[in-house]
Amino acid sequence: MKPFRIGVVGVGSMGYNHARVCAELPEFELVAVADSNPSVAQTVAEKFSAECYTDASALLGKVDAVSIVAPTVLHYSLSRMFMENGVHVLVEKPITVEAAEARELAELAEANHLVFQVGHLERFNPAVVKLRELLRQPIFVETHRLSGKTTRNLDVGVSWDLMIHDYDLVLSLIQDEVTGISAQGTSVYSDFEDLASVQLRFKNGTMAHLSASRNSAERSRGMKVTEADGRVLFVDFIAQTLSVAVLGSNGLPTPAEAVPIEKAEPLKDELIHFAHCLAEHKTPLVSGFDGLRALELAIRVRDKMNIVKLGTSLI
Repeated sequence: MKPFRIGVVGVGSMGYNHARVCAELPEFELVAVADSNPSVAQTVAEKFSAECYTDASALLGKVDAVSIVAPTVLHYSLSRMFMENGVHVLVEKPITVEAAEARELAELAEANHLVFQVGHLERFNPAVVKLRELLRQPIFVETHRLSGKTTRNLDVGVSWDLMIHDYDLVLSLIQDEVTGISAQGTSVYSDFEDLASVQLRFKNGTMAHLSASRNSAERSRGMKVTEADGRVLFVDFIAQTLSVAVLGSNGLPTPAEAVPIEKAEPLKDELIHFAHCLAEHKTPLVSGFDGLRALELAIRVRDKMNIVKLGTSLI
């Protein structure tokens, strides 16, 4: 397969890794990077022997595909510009800020026969891939994401910033309509929720409980799935492990047993998948419409979120 010419737009910490992986993979030729910060663009470009620009439009005519790792507020305008010029797009999550923008992009890609992939990276975590292979009938999904105090993304709450991964995962595992939402948050140091607890009910009766914190001394990211027959599957996203517990003949749970998993770099697998979709002209695992569904749920949760300032009396 001839390498696809690719550019990376936005080469901060995450964008740097996109550039690094694209430069490593034989499926791609990293042609150029673009960033509004000239020194950042130049440093990354020199590191990976690519051209550098401060204006993303300079990549037009030079690339077959782009990876957009710019701030979310720019996802719509950048994705639209590239797709209107026949360039395939991988855009980081969340897909856009507004649902109408996301739908327009998904439909634009479909109408122009372009690959449009959304970077919900956990879908490519090998533990999640194995979970999907083993999953039978989930009835209750629990997720948690804990991280430390930060100065990043304080213009939104954790239900938008961290939980967007879990909205996509839960929707992809349950694949049914969300009919009920309860959302509680606590503001500790920002103007939005720094701690959040979200309960979802699906049309088929399945439930999900999502929790997140950006005020924790512990960094932990995991998922627990309970199935109709009592089997429980445990995923550690960071360690890339999966274990399974079943009910014994006496009706009591047995000790969880680890499932063999070959660890991998999810970003590399995500970009390899993007390249294969380009080569085979197929819809990616996480399409624009998948990104739209996760965004729509994020918006519904945000609108339901009841935020209390830490220390405020509830009486």
